Amino acid sequence: MMGRLCRQTGSGWLVAERSGAPDPQSYDGPPRPSLSNTPAFSTASEGHRTGFLAKLGPFAVLLIASSAFGGDEPPDDAVAAKVDGQPIYARTVDRVLQRAVGQAEVHPAALPILRARLLRELVDRRLVLAYAERTKSGATPEEVDAAWDAMAVTWQRQGRSLEDLLEARSIDEADLRREITWSLTWKKLSGRYITDRRLAAHFESHRREFDGSEVSVRHIRLRPEPHADSDAIDALMKQAALIRIEITSGKLSFEAAARRHSTGPSAEQGGRLGFIRRHGAMAEAFARAAFALEPGQVSRPIRTRFGVHLIRPDEIKPGEKQWTDVRRKLAEALDRELIDKLAQVQRAYSKVEIIAD
Repeated sequence: MMGRLCRQTGSGWLVAERSGAPDPQSYDGPPRPSLSNTPAFSTASEGHRTGFLAKLGPFAVLLIASSAFGGDEPPDDAVAAKVDGQPIYARTVDRVLQRAVGQAEVHPAALPILRARLLRELVDRRLVLAYAERTKSGATPEEVDAAWDAMAVTWQRQGRSLEDLLEARSIDEADLRREITWSLTWKKLSGRYITDRRLAAHFESHRREFDGSEVSVRHIRLRPEPHADSDAIDALMKQAALIRIEITSGKLSFEAAARRHSTGPSAEQGGRLGFIRRHGAMAEAFARAAFALEPGQVSRPIRTRFGVHLIRPDEIKPGEKQWTDVRRKLAEALDRELIDKLAQVQRAYSKVEIIAD
């Protein structure tokens, strides 16, 4: 069931990650568990730690039956996309997606958006591998062979075989070799790109996001019915846009609009949520939107798994952290930046076909 992908992250419908109309990036999906490295399999899958796959951990191999989402599993040979003629199978997308959402409750309307977003990220990783091969900047065949042999030895010591690994994760040798290649290649590319100078510069240009600043926010939430489809969500987006016009035109104050329209528990308080941090309890998309605004500005309609939101920051408390205090988060941001850059460069040399989104 390789349908469309849904937009959401965290534990409800919360905020669009990028501006624009219905875009998979505007889904703030379910919480993503972090997988620690294990001696049983110490190579990264195509689901590296950036973007949608950020919480999967660098050494995750992704597998849980896609039937957990309901519907039929895609045929083993169903192709979701091709990069330079090489397929990305629908079953791969579903395995990665299920690992990403884990046991989280996901609104049915969100799944197609999540799949589409995830597929885009997998395509980007294939493009990065193609870039590395073209520029001879990635893992060599000898390095991949050495990593393969080392992994085989590790499994033999545990009384298992590579065949056991492949069967347990429903992947074949080509999948496994690609995962090893990605892990080794990304280590090289990322290691050259992520320097202290770049980390410090990124911190300075995104200080509010990383220095521990807090923003006092209000929001208006329009909550979908439990089994709402994408059309129902689109209707809520249009309703939120009309409410925003009422607010920005001065016809209605944000507080009054929240009391009248919001389905959230903060409605009686004029939508007041209090202070939030950029990284913390709030869903990623919601927090990103809130921190991108200046006090008094009203966001465009934002989707999360909790519903559709309008957000207004009221006050900002600057933080005191320095870039050295948030090195890991900065590195993750630069990881994403590098993947985007390299994939974009490689698109001029590669042919990308999206067959299912």
